[in-house]
Amino acid sequence: MKPAKILITLLFSALSALVSAEPSATVKQLLLMAIDAPDGKASGVLTDAIADRFRQTTGSPLPILVEVSTLKHFRQEGCRRLNLRIRQEGAGKGQFGIDYGINLCRDGSPPTEGMNLEQASKILTPNLDGQTNKGPLDK
Repeated sequence: MKPAKILITLLFSALSALVSAEPSATVKQLLLMAIDAPDGKASGVLTDAIADRFRQTTGSPLPILVEVSTLKHFRQEGCRRLNLRIRQEGAGKGQFGIDYGINLCRDGSPPTEGMNLEQASKILTPNLDGQTNKGPLDK
């Protein structure tokens, strides 16, 4: 295959991937979209300060792609365990990417499933003298 045809084929495949993704301003929007999506997935092209930082780190001007998928549905309504993948094709010698796992509810709070709420309230509630209680990991 001629180099020009290879280049055109690569450009069209990259363009189709970008067209199928939602344009997005923030990671937060995509996380919420995945929580609401029937298939638990959302993807987009990142265009905010995180994207700028990513490009600065990789030295590549190529788009920053974000994919969010649901790993688990918690019993609490609107709460999910999400996988957040931020990647950039063609950065350096191939692909640069980061994966995060995050427990998130639609309102921005973490799910309470599996939390010991009594213990958490002891740690977070101030004493009468205005000091917070020390947690199990505090010295």
